[in-house]
Amino acid sequence: MQIKKFTAKNYSLALEQVKRELGDDALIMSTRSIKSNSPLSGPNSASMVEITAAVEFKEPVLATVEEDLIGSDALDMKSLIFNLLSDRGQAQTLGLKPSQFETYSHLVENGLDGNLASKILKRSMGAEDEKPAKEKLRVMNLMKKVIPFEGEISLQTGSPKIVAFVGPTGVGKTTTLAKVAADYAIRKNKKVALVSLDTYRLGAVDQLQIYGDIMNLPVEVAGGKSELREIVNKHSDKDLILIDTTGRSHRDKEYSQQLKEIFDAVGGVETHLVLSVTAQEKLFSTTYQQFLPLGVDRVLFTKLDEGLNFGALFNFSVRNRVPLSYFTVGQNVPEDLEIAGPDKVISLIFN
Repeated sequence: MQIKKFTAKNYSLALEQVKRELGDDALIMSTRSIKSNSPLSGPNSASMVEITAAVEFKEPVLATVEEDLIGSDALDMKSLIFNLLSDRGQAQTLGLKPSQFETYSHLVENGLDGNLASKILKRSMGAEDEKPAKEKLRVMNLMKKVIPFEGEISLQTGSPKIVAFVGPTGVGKTTTLAKVAADYAIRKNKKVALVSLDTYRLGAVDQLQIYGDIMNLPVEVAGGKSELREIVNKHSDKDLILIDTTGRSHRDKEYSQQLKEIFDAVGGVETHLVLSVTAQEKLFSTTYQQFLPLGVDRVLFTKLDEGLNFGALFNFSVRNRVPLSYFTVGQNVPEDLEIAGPDKVISLIFN
């Protein structure tokens, strides 16, 4: 590994020297402000910036042998040093300005992926002397633009809109379905029918029936595709048919195929994947992959009132490009339901 110091009038110029001499793989070890040593400099001369950077050199043959021995999962020297750096050090290594360190640290602490945060900050980078508040506002506006949103369920003319809620156990699918049903039946005065495919979980149909009785809505139970087809034909006069499904483990790879066969029997089913912000980010991805064969049209996040940080929500939305539809923020029906929007996501991350 080669370690070298670079001195320039400002951070940007010093960083250019690093990249020019050591390349894009160089690691920023430290930065500091120093006084110029020139004899022509006076006591009030401006400070210089010193960057200490490092780059690892390997012989090609030796590198291949090492990779064979230690395997692809082992940490190399570069990643090891990067992980030991503070957020400030990591931000410098990623090529960010000193004025962006605070925003970068805030995003990472709130769950945003470090590389994703870095890309956003680089794309929104302003002038060297720009005030942090103005730069932060630019970052927020850019983040709003990259999250895909679709809004509430759009009804159609001539036939009922069919919407199914899928997802793991315990995320609040049935309660969320009841909130959406109340919004359309009570607030919008639309004809709504409720259907349960959840014949697996004890008490699931009873819970949906209670909501149906309160709102005076018909509740049906389908055990398979032929029964669902009959129910859809029976309620062809409705504006909206909402389908509740069984929650299954993300390891159950066959379940989504079973649902696909049932939904294909009636056609035109819009699928909303229900995820809880209290779950681990890895579960978001594995659940999404589980239901991908079924086709995921929208994603809605529940339990925002119980979440601790919300960067994972942003990470998932941007990486998978599936539009968000709704957020739920409590148990009250239908009050604790809101249409997903960019301002809400940004406020959750930055507040």
